[in-house]
Amino acid sequence: MTKQRTPIAVGRACALVLPALAICVGCEESAKKAAPAAAAAPAKAREVLNKRTQDVRDATKELKTGDAKVATTKIVAKDPITLAGNAYVSIIGQTSILQIQHAVDLYRAEHDAFPKTYEEFMQEIIKANNIALPTLPYYQEYGYDAQEHKLIILEYPAKKQNPPE
Repeated sequence: MTKQRTPIAVGRACALVLPALAICVGCEESAKKAAPAAAAAPAKAREVLNKRTQDVRDATKELKTGDAKVATTKIVAKDPITLAGNAYVSIIGQTSILQIQHAVDLYRAEHDAFPKTYEEFMQEIIKANNIALPTLPYYQEYGYDAQEHKLIILEYPAKKQNPPE
């Protein structure tokens, strides 16, 4: 004996399936439209959890190229799916900035001056103290602003728009 479906059960199933199908189709169309605009080479994915780096770039040079911009360390995600990841990235960015600020303050107290150049910062702060910062997502890098004497997070919009597969 087969169970006969009532019109109410069919209506409920359609009410659940059709919006999901419409969202999937809409996402595919927007992805196709965005593909020609993204001419940059795909970025390489990298693991960020429990990974460390000493790669700090010269922020002045990176910002002058126009490829990078200063990233915010605020949590900007609105949906619950990406909120946890965005919060993690924001928090590691903030703690890294504070860690470097502390090291720069100690250097200033000892030498009565800030590191004058990016190279001096790398040698006297990062390498001398063996500081390893948490790895950021593929579209972000650390940068040292020699004029402001602080660590900043650089974001590369072209990499962000063209995520790794």
